Amino acid sequence: MDAISKSVHKFSYDLLKEILKSEQKKNIIYSPFSIVIALKMVMSGANGQTKSQMEKVLHLLQECPSLKECEEELQSDIKGLLSNQKDKKYELNIVNGLFGEKTFTFLDQYVQLLKKEYNAELQTVDFKKNADPERQKINEWVKCLTNGKITNLYGEGSLNESSVIALVNTIYFKGQWAKKFNPENTREGTFHVNKNEKKTVKMMSKSGKFKFLALPELKSKALMLPYEGDLSMIIVLPDEVDGVNELLSKANPDLLTTWAQRKNLREKEVDVILPKFKLEHGYELVQPLKSLGMTDLFQSKADLSGMSNTKGLVVSNLAHKSYIEVNEEGTEAAAATAVGIGVTSLPIRESFNADHPFIFFILRNSDFLIFFQGVLFSP
Repeated sequence: MDAISKSVHKFSYDLLKEILKSEQKKNIIYSPFSIVIALKMVMSGANGQTKSQMEKVLHLLQECPSLKECEEELQSDIKGLLSNQKDKKYELNIVNGLFGEKTFTFLDQYVQLLKKEYNAELQTVDFKKNADPERQKINEWVKCLTNGKITNLYGEGSLNESSVIALVNTIYFKGQWAKKFNPENTREGTFHVNKNEKKTVKMMSKSGKFKFLALPELKSKALMLPYEGDLSMIIVLPDEVDGVNELLSKANPDLLTTWAQRKNLREKEVDVILPKFKLEHGYELVQPLKSLGMTDLFQSKADLSGMSNTKGLVVSNLAHKSYIEVNEEGTEAAAATAVGIGVTSLPIRESFNADHPFIFFILRNSDFLIFFQGVLFSP
C-alpha cells in the first residue's frame, strides 16, 4: 500500500466518523478519492496556514518523506487515472471542471496547473447576472458525466452573484463481477436492520473461491468480491446483527492495511449471500472539514493567493454526492464533489451471509486506493 493510498484511507475514516455524527443509522455512500481530488485542486491555489491545514487534514505530510514527494506521487496517480480510463473490462471515468466568473481574473499559472495536472479546462460563466442558469448548466454537465446518476449537485442558491469559481470533480464507475451472481438464485430473504427490525429484500447468492479474512479483533469478517479488471469490492461484516456500530467506533485505516498486508492469503471456498441494493446520498462537507481542522479555508482569513490576486477569496460551500447500485451483474457507482468559492486440504467452506448492516469499499487491487466507501444499514 503506497503513501497516497494510506493518506486517502486515513482521510476517509476521519470523514466517516464526522459523517456518522449527523447520519446515525443512515445509509452512507461517498467517494473519498473524489473529495481528495477536489480539495487538492483548491490546495493548488492555497498558501500559508490555509495550505498547511489542508495538508494535515488530508494526511499528506504524515505518509510521505517530504511534501514535494507526496504531491508528485499524488499528481502522478491522478494524471494516470485521468489519461488511462479506457479499461475494456469496466468504466472508470474521472473528470474535473473549472468554472470561472467572466469578470474574475485568475493567475495564469493556476489555470495552467489545473489544465496540466487535472485536465480541468477553464470555462467562463456569468455568475454576476445569471447565477442560477449557470448553476443549472453545471449540474447538467455533472449529470451527463455520471450517466444521469448525480443530479442537482449544486443546490438552489449555492452559487450566486458573489460566486467567482466553481470547481467540480466527478467519478463514474460501472463494473461487472468477475464471477456474476446467477439471477435464478436470487430469492426474497430477511435483512436484519437491527435486533428488533427486519425487512424482506432480494438476496443474491453464489459460491466459489474468494479472498476471505477473519477479523476477531473487530468481531467481524471480510470478503473480497473482484470485478473484471483490477478493482474489487471488500465487504466487512460484523459477527453480530447489531455489531456495525461497534465496528464503526473501532474503524481505522488499519482495517484495510491489515487486509493489504495479507492480500496474498489463499482463497477459500465461500458461500456468499448479499442483498441487492441501491444508495444515493449528498453531503455538505464544510462543517465536517472544519471539525477535522480545515478551518481557515471557509472564513475570511483563507489564503487562496495562488488562484488570484483578488483579496477575500473564501470557499463558501463544498458539496458531494454519490450513487451506487449493486446487482447480479456487478456495480454501478458515481460521485461528484463541488467546491464553490466566493469573495468571502478438503477446504472448509466459509459462510458469508450479509443479512445485516455492513461496511463496504470499492478499491484498486494493486494499492487499495479507495474510490468509494459506504455503510449499508438498510437495503
